Parts: sequence; C-alpha cells; structure tokens
Amino acid sequence: MTDENGVMYEEHVPADYSEMELIEAKHFDKKVKENFMPAIVSTVKQIIKDYGVLEGVGVDVGCGTAVFAIELCKHSKLKIYALEKERAIYEVARINIEKEGLSDRIIPVLGDAHDLPFENEFADFLVSRGSYHCWGDKVRAFEEIYRVLKNGSIGFVGGGFGRYVTEEELTRMKSLRDNSLKEDAKVYSSPDELREVLYNANISDFHIIYDRSGLWVEIKK
Repeated sequence: MTDENGVMYEEHVPADYSEMELIEAKHFDKKVKENFMPAIVSTVKQIIKDYGVLEGVGVDVGCGTAVFAIELCKHSKLKIYALEKERAIYEVARINIEKEGLSDRIIPVLGDAHDLPFENEFADFLVSRGSYHCWGDKVRAFEEIYRVLKNGSIGFVGGGFGRYVTEEELTRMKSLRDNSLKEDAKVYSSPDELREVLYNANISDFHIIYDRSGLWVEIKK
C-alpha cells in the first residue's frame, strides 16, 4: 500500500526480522542516550554546518530509536521519514517521537535498507548513521539510496562521532562502539572498501570523508 506521499507501508516490509522484545529495545534506547548523545549532537551540528538549515523531505535509513532523527528535526525544517527494520526498535522510535511532540514532522517507517519503501526521487536529504555495517548487501542498499534521492539532493551515509566531540568523548565512544560491534566495526575504518561498494552501485558523484569525525560518504545526485 502506498500513501499520498509515495511511502509504501507494512505490506511491503520483509518478514525475516530478528526477534527483539520491547524491553530489550527500551534498554538499547537507554544505552544510546546515556553513551552516544555527544556523537549524535556533534554529527547533526556537522550536517547543519556543511549543508545549512535543511528543508523538504528527509529520510533516515536505519534510524534505530529515532534519537538522531529527533535531533536533526530540531535543527532543520525537514519532514523526516525514519526507517527501521527491527520491529521492537521501531516501536520505541515511535514512542520517542511522540514524547518529543514531533509526530507531525517525523514519520516512523518499518522497512529495510535493501528495499526502501519510497518512490523514486523521494528525498531532498538522506542520512544513515551507524547502520552501514548491518547491510548484508551494501551495493544493493546504496543502489536503493541513490534511487530515492531527488536530482540535486544529497545523501550522507556512514558512521562516526562528528567533528565536534572532544578527544575524551571520542576515545570513550569509539571504545564502546568497537567493543560492541567487534569485527563489524572494521567497516568504519575501511574507506577503500566503501569506495569499491559505491563504484559497484554505479554511483560516480561522491566524496568520502575519513577523519576524526568517522567514515562517511557524501553522495550528490
């Protein structure tokens, strides 16, 4: 089913989600807020500094519990579609959005990065922070991202902590992330692998950023 905004809802959501209880999702949300808020605030600040006050339709791919989408919404004029694959995490995202009084500007969407439930040329700005390592088929996910970007729009995808964290915060959060993700954390220190993925996805206009802010790619369409 597609709504008037070109968003396809749950009939098109893949069924192979891992099971996660709501209580686990709430615990995950609590840990994110306790440990990674400086990174979220820093990355949003970096985005606004680099791209100005964003307007139009935004998409957050792999939004988790929507903590990042909420922060971005507060510092932009975007209407954000916050996409999450895991149903329990999606439910906590919906609760967080309602608590912030942002239900009119952030729309939680249950879906998968490999099959984005949006029409072609849907988004004025697309962001994905910290979900890149979860994508089983990274080429396919980037193909989908490029498909839903409007001509003239920007995608900002990767993982890290933003330019504006302190050295102490950076060291603490990087250690927490690497201990949590283990082998998966290596993708955030592999710019050559990311470049190859983008080439294989037939994306030519991109700029890779690999510095203390993390590993990111800016995609222009």
